[in-house]
Amino acid sequence: MWYDVAERLDPADFTLHLLDFRGCGRSDRPRDAHDLESYAGDLRTALASIDAPVTLVGHSMGGKLAQYVAAEQPTNLERLILVAPGSAHAARVSERHRELTLETYGYRERIERFQRSAMQREVDAATMERIVDDALVASYEHWIGWYDRGRVSDFADRLAAITVPTLAIAGSNDPLTPASRVKHEVTSAIHGALFVQVRDAGHNLPIEAPEEIAQAIRRFVT
Repeated sequence: MWYDVAERLDPADFTLHLLDFRGCGRSDRPRDAHDLESYAGDLRTALASIDAPVTLVGHSMGGKLAQYVAAEQPTNLERLILVAPGSAHAARVSERHRELTLETYGYRERIERFQRSAMQREVDAATMERIVDDALVASYEHWIGWYDRGRVSDFADRLAAITVPTLAIAGSNDPLTPASRVKHEVTSAIHGALFVQVRDAGHNLPIEAPEEIAQAIRRFVT
């Protein structure tokens, strides 16, 4: 999801650390511990391994986890950027929606259809293939574990503890994390947080609007 943004950030100015949570990408595939606290543990470990000030950038699920860990005030966390972030409030539960999620797992056409339904802008075929391939290698335990135990976690009361400069970015046409919700549930809850809306864009901002996201990172960091 982040490759298109990463290639737009000058390595002379940025050292990038891209994290695959457990069950994703090339990370380990434990059969258990797919929940908010366990994934937060992965993020804490990654942050602790970096001997430098960190700007933490999270998208969607990663955005929810970034808020959770940022509230603990890690010593090297300097800034926080949340891109179409999952809410610190518990997601609504629907048995039918859960069934559709399970039916999507492992099917290229269904995953691509879901990804496109979450987006407003078109992306090229190679980018879409990369995103679908990435979803296809995710473990089943991750797929359903986060749905059942991560999305429904509620820690909205912790957000007031986030003290680092924070930027929240939302797509104007995001069907999964509406801009109005990001503004209300994130920027209004984190003291001093800034809000930016990307026009004519949906949920997958790192591939829909990579230049806008890279530019926002550059401006916020400098």
